[in-house]
Amino acid sequence: MQFNEEALKFLNLGISAEISAYVFYKHAAAVLQDKALKETILKIAGDEKEHFLSLEDVYDRNVRSEMWAPYKDILNKPGLPDIDELIQDTHKELLAKIRKIATKRDVLEMGLSLEKEAFELYSNASAKASHPEVRKVFDFLVGFERSHVELFEMELAAL
Repeated sequence: MQFNEEALKFLNLGISAEISAYVFYKHAAAVLQDKALKETILKIAGDEKEHFLSLEDVYDRNVRSEMWAPYKDILNKPGLPDIDELIQDTHKELLAKIRKIATKRDVLEMGLSLEKEAFELYSNASAKASHPEVRKVFDFLVGFERSHVELFEMELAAL
């Protein structure tokens, strides 16, 4: 089955966003002192890794491209991959800030902004997807990102 160009564009955007978010959260966890927050951030990093693997699988099954295979192999191993060249500008800016942050609120607000961005990306992709399988994948991710947004909002409200 062949996806249209727009579906492939959104799959690629999603793949890039999930790799970037994973790397961002792993970097963030490395500098955090708050144990509970660190665990939450690492759990979200794991979720982002799973999102990437799901998107990459859909892309690969429909395009049969080896383009992402090295990243899939890297992300299947424990530890932090050295793929910073794929980090989006938003994530690069936040990584620069995270090294200077002092409060839990700062980390939570950064995470919330990333999750809202991802929620919007997947909502738009789902609305524009004409292929049912693509829409199903993006709808699943919308739900996941919504839960991340709610988690960050809940943590912020508790401060």
